[in-house]
Formats: sequence, structure tokens, C-alpha cells
Amino acid sequence: MPEMTFGVIMVCFIFALFFSGSVMWIVERKARASRRQITPFSHSFLAGCIAFSVVYVLNRLIFPHWPKATVVINLAMLGGIFSFRVLRKTIRRRWPKKGKKHRRSAEAAALESMLERDPLNAFCLEKLSEIYEEMGKKDKALEAAREALRLEHTMKNKWRVEDLEKTIREKKRGKSGWNVLKK
Repeated sequence: MPEMTFGVIMVCFIFALFFSGSVMWIVERKARASRRQITPFSHSFLAGCIAFSVVYVLNRLIFPHWPKATVVINLAMLGGIFSFRVLRKTIRRRWPKKGKKHRRSAEAAALESMLERDPLNAFCLEKLSEIYEEMGKKDKALEAAREALRLEHTMKNKWRVEDLEKTIREKKRGKSGWNVLKK
């Protein structure tokens, strides 16, 4: 039988060995990069054995029918495994990271849920006002600051309400703080 020749067995064995070695290398490297405890050899060996078995069986099934295509696919997949880290970094850098607004909106949602449980918490209202101001929602920030002032009469809350009212008035008139200073 031609599929049982020594060359076919060796090619399938060598590619399976390369795949299992690369899987073991990636698993151990990933553990070192994340600064966790070193991955036990048994874990990486198990991943390597599974990769070896899968690649060997698939090569044994496909190689006798399409030998050139099998070699090309194996080489392309090995190249993909080793270039995965570089490609992942370039793809990750291509898209802009999510800004503070997304993180801040989650914080605002958490504070709003806290206020639903405890509506008399002035501290939550103060923080919510600050977060809304950073997000650019001045009206909601003013509403939260007024509620905080109603619950707790402190100078900080009073100044915050005055500052927010002033910035909203200037925004409605079309004057920003920098244009006022230039004149």
C-alpha cells in the first residue's frame, strides 16, 4: 500500500512533532509572560500530545491523496503559529483603545444602582456629578450636584453647583473659558 510507505510516515511524524513542540512552547511562554507560576510540564505535555495526535491522524488521512497541498498547509500553519504573537500585537495596535468614557459610564451605572438602594447617599451623588461632568453630560452633573447639595449642605457641594451652573450658562451663550480669558 502506497500510503504506508516510510516517507509518508516520517513526514506525518515530523510535522506532528513540530506542531506539538510549538504548542508546548507557546503554553510555557504564555505562562511566563503572565507571570504566573510556571506551568507544570504535565499540562504542556498534555497539550502537546493532543496536538501531536490530531495533526498526525489528519496528515495520515490527507497526505496520501494530496501530498503537496498537505505539506504547504502544514508549513503555512506552522508559520501562523510562530507569527501569531507578532500579528496579534499589530492587530491590537491598529484599533484605538476604548477611552475613559466607557469605563466612566460603567462607574456611573454602578453609582446609579447604589443610589437606587440608598437614595440619601450624598457621597454617591457627588461622585456621580463628577463622573457626568467628565463624560460631558453637564445637565445630569448639575442635577446630581443639586441633589447632593440638598442632602448635605457643604461648601464643596455649593461651589460645585455654582461652577456647573456657570459653565452651562457660558455654554449656552457660546463662550468657552478660554475665549473669555483671551478678551
